[in-house]
Amino acid sequence: MAPSTRSSPMLGTVLVTGGCGFLGFYLVQDLLRDPECGPVYVLDRNVESNCHEGVTYIQGSITDVGKVDSLLQDIKPRVIFHAASPNPSFPTGGKGDQYATNVTGTEILLSSASECSSVRAFVFSSTVDIYADPPHFNADESQTLWGPSSKTWEYGRTKAMADKLVRLANGPNFSTVNLVMAHSYGVRDNQTIPSTLNACPGNQKPFQIGDGKNLVEVLWMGNAATAHLLAAKALLDPSRASGKVDGELFIISDGVAVPFWHHARLMWTVARGKRELVDVTILPAWFALTIASFLRWIYWIFTLGTKNPPVSVSETSMTYCVKTHTYNTQKAQQRLHFTPTADHDAIIKEAVEWELEKRRLLKTKKETDRRTIE
Repeated sequence: MAPSTRSSPMLGTVLVTGGCGFLGFYLVQDLLRDPECGPVYVLDRNVESNCHEGVTYIQGSITDVGKVDSLLQDIKPRVIFHAASPNPSFPTGGKGDQYATNVTGTEILLSSASECSSVRAFVFSSTVDIYADPPHFNADESQTLWGPSSKTWEYGRTKAMADKLVRLANGPNFSTVNLVMAHSYGVRDNQTIPSTLNACPGNQKPFQIGDGKNLVEVLWMGNAATAHLLAAKALLDPSRASGKVDGELFIISDGVAVPFWHHARLMWTVARGKRELVDVTILPAWFALTIASFLRWIYWIFTLGTKNPPVSVSETSMTYCVKTHTYNTQKAQQRLHFTPTADHDAIIKEAVEWELEKRRLLKTKKETDRRTIE
């Protein structure tokens, strides 16, 4: 696809790593709509989905030094949005891939970007999973991060390492900023909604772990994309912000926490075509946490620490099921002028319906292919 030829008074040429992912789809969409953005390029390992007309897509990995160097010298971006990261729920999101992409890949990208004379702004998509020792109650950017030797979820550990790398790279001619995103939702979600629906397929009665009173901070991807553009423009023109932005962390969310189990039960409700939240079987929190801890040790013993249990039954997942994770977004609102807006329940409904339609079409295609073979 050929890039746009629009003028670019502010952002200039833009590169989005991971631009075919969940966040990438929304971010690229907003960039295309922004009159202050020039040609948009995407570097992704898989460029077969979540694509937009008017964007140049390049297949490749940020761990490929030669690829990254030659691409930056060729397109000469002014802004880089670094959203590439393995999905921890997928098989390719294992321990080795998490470190290679989140740490080594980020190092390579920062090194190449800092040596490319055109690059002025680097926006990193971070996550609240970098914060250690939940529960978190209205935590701000000073919250302690997981350490490099932490035995917690590999995704959180490696994203915390990348977070520090990006902040250290900030300088007078190469400005960086870290956006610490709450857990995301929206149409095209390829992690939370699919895994939640798969946990209780058909009319199987769903389950709840704990009393359901714990809150969780969530982020609609439309709001996430808005925050990324605000951050990039503030790096290029500090007068657009109210305070220091470069070298800083900013927690971003919808600004309104929701009960974790309302978030999950709503997905099951929509999937079953119900109007009221479905009934659930309640499991004690201690039981689930004990099972998760047991599985971690079993995996550690029999794989010598090379593999972790599936994310759905990990201690990290169980922690989200029973402990509160809320965060303070005042810094982003005050400095970046970030004003999130989202109708959580309506967006969840739309996103679940989109996922169900995707599954229906995939099933139809498989049946058609099978009949063709027969």
